[in-house]
Amino acid sequence: MFTRMDSLPDQPLQTMNENNNMNTAILSHLEQVERENDVRVLLAVESGSRAWGFHSAESDWDVRFVYVHRLDWYLKVNEGRDVIEHMYDDDVDLVGWELRKTLRLFQKSNPALMEWLHSPIVYRADEGFLSRLRGLEPAYFNPIKTMYHYASIYIKHDKRYLQNAAYPLKRFLYYLRGILACRWVEERQSMPPVPFSELVDGTVADASIRRKIDELVALKRQSKENDLKEVDPELVEYARHWADHYTERIGTFRPELEKASSEALDAILFDMVRG
Repeated sequence: MFTRMDSLPDQPLQTMNENNNMNTAILSHLEQVERENDVRVLLAVESGSRAWGFHSAESDWDVRFVYVHRLDWYLKVNEGRDVIEHMYDDDVDLVGWELRKTLRLFQKSNPALMEWLHSPIVYRADEGFLSRLRGLEPAYFNPIKTMYHYASIYIKHDKRYLQNAAYPLKRFLYYLRGILACRWVEERQSMPPVPFSELVDGTVADASIRRKIDELVALKRQSKENDLKEVDPELVEYARHWADHYTERIGTFRPELEKASSEALDAILFDMVRG
């Protein structure tokens, strides 16, 4: 069964109307993808800043989806292309992964895919497919790989963007999100929540720091993407303290892992291809 959902928080009427219009456009794009590629979309979600909750009016719509071909596509010696990509004039960036590719990445605990499965904005979903993957997540989740992924994000943003006194606020928020995600993984050994507000709630105890983060997110949403701003020094100090901690901690973070069989994923592939 497919469901179509809009995850829209309380917003002014004009913003709600804009989002409804974009939701309609995105669903139309997905239907076009199905027709032109003879595939079936199993899951389509929002990724990036809009899913995290610190987008601005200029932010693109980063739609990520999983699709399945007809049976005959899988009965060939040479595998076909396993990615569909398209950038539309209405700022919708569509990227999709073929089902077998998706399941292989799930088996490897790919953090980007894990985020797709927990996006708060779901455009389309095969309920059976999504619930089965979410149910298998504890067996395949790799906290070590996930911490390395988020550490690489904050390290990259620090080196590339945060060496000056002022920089685009989204760069600091990407940096901070990577740090807090590492903290979540260390403490809970589970996938960090996608909404940034939930990640902050679960990792930042200091009320003053949380207030500064809220203020920064509000300022980011009102600013242009490339406006250069200075971040509160106390918040910068807080972030750098934990960045240093995880840069050192990552080398010794070695929780026990159990290797899961691929049988459950084989069953999903069989069932979804069979339709």
